[in-house]
Amino acid sequence: MKNYKVRLFGKGIFGEHVIPFNIEPTQEQVEDTVALLINEGLMELKIEKGFHRKDHWTLTYEEISEEKEKELILGTWV
Repeated sequence: MKNYKVRLFGKGIFGEHVIPFNIEPTQEQVEDTVALLINEGLMELKIEKGFHRKDHWTLTYEEISEEKEKELILGTWV
């Protein structure tokens, strides 16, 4: 299972959520999932007073890698 960080911004709002997918999602699958999350109240949308455009929406998503940070244990990085 892969996790994707999704951002929706524009028209004065901003929202961000992490969505798990079992497969490589299509753009339509991501859009449908975001719409479902918004309808169910699971994706919080905030008022954005920043530099984003006011006349359209932008939806971006990226895979989140699950890399473990190395730790120094007894003088060895593991």
